[in-house]
Amino acid sequence: MAQRRSGRADGSSPRPRPRSGARAAGTKSPKQAAGRATTRPRTGKPKTARKATRPTRRGIWVRRILLFTLLVVVAVGVTGCAVYAQMASSLPDPDATKGKGRDQSTIVKDRNGRVLARFFAEENRQDVELQKIPQHLRLAVIATEDQRFYEHEGVDPLGIARALYTDIIRGEKAQGGSTITQQYVKQAFVTSEKTLRRKIQEAILAQRVERKYSKDEILELYLNTIYFGHGAYGVEAASRAYFAKGVDKLSVAEAAMIAGVIKSPGRYSPYLEPENAQLRRDTVLKQMLGEGYIDQATYDEAIATPIETKSGKAGAKTAPYFVEWVREQLVSEYGEQAVYRGGLNVRTTLDREMQAAAEKAIADVLDEKGDPSAAIVAVKPGTGEVLAMVGGRDFAKQQFNVATQGRRQPGSAFKPFVLTTALLEGVSPEKAFESGPAKLQVGDQTWSVTGAPGGKKGPMRLRAATEQSVNSVYAQLILDVGADKVVKTAESLGIREGIDPVPAIALGGLETGVSPLEMAAAYGTLAAGGKHAEPYGVIEVLDAKGEALFKAKPRTTDALDPAAAALTTDILTGVIKRGTGKAASIGRPAAGKTGTTQEYRDAWFVGYTPDIATAVWVGYPDAQREMKSVHGRTVTGGSFPAEIWARFMKAAHEGIDEHAFPKPKGLATVKICSETGGLVTEFCPKPVSALVLANHKPETCDKHTEPVEVVVPDFVGMTKADALARIEELKLVAKVTEKQLTGVAAGTVADQTPKKGAKLKVGQTVTLIVSTGEAANLPPVPSFTSPPTAKVGQSITVDASGSTDDGSIATYLWEFGDGQTAEGKTAKHSWLAPGTYEITLWVTDDRGEKASITRSIKVQ
Repeated sequence: MAQRRSGRADGSSPRPRPRSGARAAGTKSPKQAAGRATTRPRTGKPKTARKATRPTRRGIWVRRILLFTLLVVVAVGVTGCAVYAQMASSLPDPDATKGKGRDQSTIVKDRNGRVLARFFAEENRQDVELQKIPQHLRLAVIATEDQRFYEHEGVDPLGIARALYTDIIRGEKAQGGSTITQQYVKQAFVTSEKTLRRKIQEAILAQRVERKYSKDEILELYLNTIYFGHGAYGVEAASRAYFAKGVDKLSVAEAAMIAGVIKSPGRYSPYLEPENAQLRRDTVLKQMLGEGYIDQATYDEAIATPIETKSGKAGAKTAPYFVEWVREQLVSEYGEQAVYRGGLNVRTTLDREMQAAAEKAIADVLDEKGDPSAAIVAVKPGTGEVLAMVGGRDFAKQQFNVATQGRRQPGSAFKPFVLTTALLEGVSPEKAFESGPAKLQVGDQTWSVTGAPGGKKGPMRLRAATEQSVNSVYAQLILDVGADKVVKTAESLGIREGIDPVPAIALGGLETGVSPLEMAAAYGTLAAGGKHAEPYGVIEVLDAKGEALFKAKPRTTDALDPAAAALTTDILTGVIKRGTGKAASIGRPAAGKTGTTQEYRDAWFVGYTPDIATAVWVGYPDAQREMKSVHGRTVTGGSFPAEIWARFMKAAHEGIDEHAFPKPKGLATVKICSETGGLVTEFCPKPVSALVLANHKPETCDKHTEPVEVVVPDFVGMTKADALARIEELKLVAKVTEKQLTGVAAGTVADQTPKKGAKLKVGQTVTLIVSTGEAANLPPVPSFTSPPTAKVGQSITVDASGSTDDGSIATYLWEFGDGQTAEGKTAKHSWLAPGTYEITLWVTDDRGEKASITRSIKVQ
């Protein structure tokens, strides 16, 4: 291509329709051919004689200003010529391809310095002749990048003027002004620095290229050089990267999409930003229609065609989704030249062993053909370092990274944000709510929500409702605290801004979903005691000389009160211990939450230990498909996602010491009523211990404010031990009187006061008459030894070997004063609470005669 040629390089059909005034390169316009008139035509009006006058003071200043301006213009012109000459002399020859033999690969490493991938310019480039590039792709590029390509001579003054008008006069974002030739020059010859010097060099080189090559030759060079994202240079590589086929097979719609990517490969990639890619493609099609490059029928057909990508690119062998995520960040920050030619040295946050564990966990659980896909993101709480990332089951088939770009409904995995908000607003985690199905009024609408599993109804404390993921309780809760406050909490923890503050978010009903990366980061905030850390993947970037271009510093904020974070964690540990997430148990302290959306289209488990926070999503990335039969099971957050999470977290924690979640100041343990969740009163039948915020203790139980009436059962005929146990269960007090009664076996209740059916209040007394057996001439003489004191939980031995009878003793029965009994000459016993207890020994001889002896023991 040593000489400038006119026409197409392939000798094919003429160029796109020229605009008015267009001319072939190297020809003169009609005005230039005719030359300029040397004199101005007269108007016919007579000249008016001017009277000679002395110049005024104002005129003198005007002349001085004009003279000064002229001198400045001359000086600037001379200086400009010198600068131009200096720049022009240092520019490369357009025939020489810049960088050949001098390009240096960018190396991407894991956190320990092991190589993950290498980026270099020729890794994904295949030049193709212009005649093999479909005309509709050429026209699509011209329509969107340089509509006056066949009219200007490398630099387009009209384009620059339009850009300036848009940027300065209209106050909008500049539309550019670079021609296709300038873009090619910038890509192939000059640096990407944004300076006036570089722009001047670019313009000079563009004009040199235009003088040296034909328009079609320039277009061919451009289409084979420009960057299209995902490591693809040139249209052939782009076609295979996005559609897995040669460029000659592209449809009009596909060509428009590829042309649209040029403006911003990261922003308009269909893998990374599918909505933006569609809008950009449609814009290109509209421009093609406006330029007359396609007709209305072709436009209508193309605009109605969905973008269906099919990658033919394998990507990095290790952590391909993570590597691609890092690659796009590097290109966005440093430009294609630096990333693919500049020899950067990049150390990332990725832990290679954890990455392998994440990929294996998915492969082991979802191991059958037709199984849904899955995504995992693991971050380090407190720093935000991304330790592992899987964006799908197969990068070669699906480059869309669900881990970072997926926006899926979180289901009940969003509930912890409601819970945390409620705790901050003073709602006790032990507060009781109605747990059955509910119809709630929201404005002028009725909101119907499901209740507790198994059709259970009645009061349920918030802690238990979280463990069982009860929708009706959380629907009531968000109406109490306000959806707007929940949104603020979620955003402060790490969820993106822009969530509509509507009650449905309590159950994960978001207009636009969340990504696993966001969820991992948000739960990581809870794991770090309320400190939020922005997730990141690059630790440092060095240039080819080893100079630091970037060193990461964790970006953290105090997003949540540590006590509230710790209490939320304490509640979420119950999800794994007793609730819907039992399949996520890993044998060490862990907290988390399941999430399942309507029709089982998305399933989540998001959880954490003090060391790692991990989000797992299971679903179909390309559609909202139901998952009602995967391996014969319905997919919920507590099934496959929890199993994947547990497999990964067990492997990821190998070599990490077990740590308990911290308990910061601001927490208190109180006794509450198990029915109402209020602080216990003396009349609450079943008090339990609970952890609460010290400055938001529950109100006192308002249900058990006075003694409860008890209907006295029939104790007659029961053994003394059974009667005493029943009286204790009813929270009554027992008084025992023993008598020798003929016909009533020893140790049996013969009478009671009050009688069966009477009503007593808790704490009142029941008197029992217990038979000691019939009188005999020589009853047995009981005797036993025991220590005078004991400790709680410590077993002591009692020995009745000293008991005597004129015959023989047949049975020994021990009563220990706490409702427990034992048989045998010797027995062992321990008490569960301190106090003074009476040990009673009953002995029965071979003739049925009975006797007893009682001693006290002090238990400390």
